[in-house]
Amino acid sequence: MTDNARLLSDLALRRFPGNDGSVWTEPLIPQAEVEHFLATASATLVQAELNEILLRAIRFRLDSAACSLEISFISLYAALESILTFFRRQDEFEILGAIEFGELERDLRKWLRQQPSLAAAPAKRGLIYEKIRELNRFPFSSVFKTFCAQYALDLSDLWPLVGVHAEWPLLEIRHRLVHGDPFEVRPVAALACAREHLSWTVERMLLCVLGWPVERSSVSSQSLRSRKEHQSWPDERAKFA
Repeated sequence: MTDNARLLSDLALRRFPGNDGSVWTEPLIPQAEVEHFLATASATLVQAELNEILLRAIRFRLDSAACSLEISFISLYAALESILTFFRRQDEFEILGAIEFGELERDLRKWLRQQPSLAAAPAKRGLIYEKIRELNRFPFSSVFKTFCAQYALDLSDLWPLVGVHAEWPLLEIRHRLVHGDPFEVRPVAALACAREHLSWTVERMLLCVLGWPVERSSVSSQSLRSRKEHQSWPDERAKFA
């Protein structure tokens, strides 16, 4: 078995490396369909020019099971960002072309130099200049929504990834963790529930990219209905408020 095939098999069977070197298994794909899944996913990887990005996403997802709660959440988010990086590379996610944006950038720099509050503050202008190129990048939320639309991915039953900050989408929790915000209230049970929903989001996204129907997995809406975390997320999210 090749390394890629082994990694796909670990994903299908959810073979997670344990802290003590052991392996814990909870299948993502029904045992009877694992071989079909491996054939489908392997064919997708062969066709994908950027398959190393997808393989990295799978590794992040598997490794997240052997981490502390907060590191696990960050690892899962790294997996999600890797999937979206793969998606971005399939198309040109720029608002303006290089020539058009170059012209806009020159005009913006000229305009900034003329602003009274910045005219005599080159250091402050320099800080703003460093941010200008970000204006030509699609917002994360737009790329994510485009991904879901292209793959017809339904996540309406899960804790929302993006949304209003005050409503604590998964993205907001990630930002707080990564940037060292201590959270005035960080209930462990709520964070654990959020982590589960992030893992299900990541796995659904991986299945879509690998060409496997989410409905034929253990992260389908129907399969998750018996999970307490699947039903209790509104109450858990309210604990962050």
